[in-house]
Amino acid sequence: MLLRFIDNCVKNKIFESQNNLGVVIAVSGGADSLALMDLLQKSQRRFKLKLCVAHFDHGLRGNESIADAEFVKKITSDRGIDCIIESGDVRSFAESQKLSIETAARELRHKFLERVRQSLNFDLIALAHHADDQAETILMRIIRGAGSIGLSAMKVKSDRLIRPLLNFRKSELENYCAKVGLIPRIDSTNFETDATRNKIRLELLPLLKNYNPAIVESLCKLGATTAEDTNFIQSEALKIFPTAIRFNDQIELSKAVIKNQHITIQRALIRLFVEKSIGSVKDFEFVHIESIRRVMTDNLKGVELPHKFRADLKKDWLSIKKK
Repeated sequence: MLLRFIDNCVKNKIFESQNNLGVVIAVSGGADSLALMDLLQKSQRRFKLKLCVAHFDHGLRGNESIADAEFVKKITSDRGIDCIIESGDVRSFAESQKLSIETAARELRHKFLERVRQSLNFDLIALAHHADDQAETILMRIIRGAGSIGLSAMKVKSDRLIRPLLNFRKSELENYCAKVGLIPRIDSTNFETDATRNKIRLELLPLLKNYNPAIVESLCKLGATTAEDTNFIQSEALKIFPTAIRFNDQIELSKAVIKNQHITIQRALIRLFVEKSIGSVKDFEFVHIESIRRVMTDNLKGVELPHKFRADLKKDWLSIKKK
């Protein structure tokens, strides 16, 4: 498995040719992240990496969470890997921001990992997402009505995030841990069906396997081919984008240019415009992009958007402002 892991990293140019890359490894104590830590440590010399483990205690499982942190602290100490541990109050954050527990946990965890990366002046954050996670994510996005960008799901390398295990099944990682003598921690919340992802993992995917035993592989193939299509569409949209905007106190998007494009390019241009206007497309799903497109193609006045933003069309130019 180590050779396959190395080949996968080389094939996807995860570490490219740069030496002494600093990598923060997100380790929860579960089989996936333990396997990632072990494989990265064993290939550290091959890729000339500097490694540090980061563990975030979400404060959701009481003594169980504390024991997870102690477990990660000990195993990294035994292996001579630096480890940074931090805890947070996910429930309070979720309530204050009106988020689900799952979303709040992810946001706090990612903010922590980025702080660790910056404090160490490291280059990358390694996450232990695998093929089963990919399939779950794609299914979740299908259920929520995602467009092609959403269906392309997670990438092996995206900005400073790397996911070297995306081509591995969860069962492979569990078997690997057993083979090398790693005994992972078990997160009891993974077996609760109150979270959407858990319902998909525990109920929907097993049901779909009755229709297609290779459903995980099929969903991952869908994600990969959709990502290739999306990358091409994005590259074409980027060529047109400079001709579709103007700056008049703020950035504005031309209705005339949009209406002359194929519908797929229209959506890609609008997505680029949203990102340029407010700095992010976070929480902007297919339905929001499509609503903006309909404003421009059907000559509507405007539309309400996430995070208290509003898009308005005036004299054939669209702008986005905070209400």
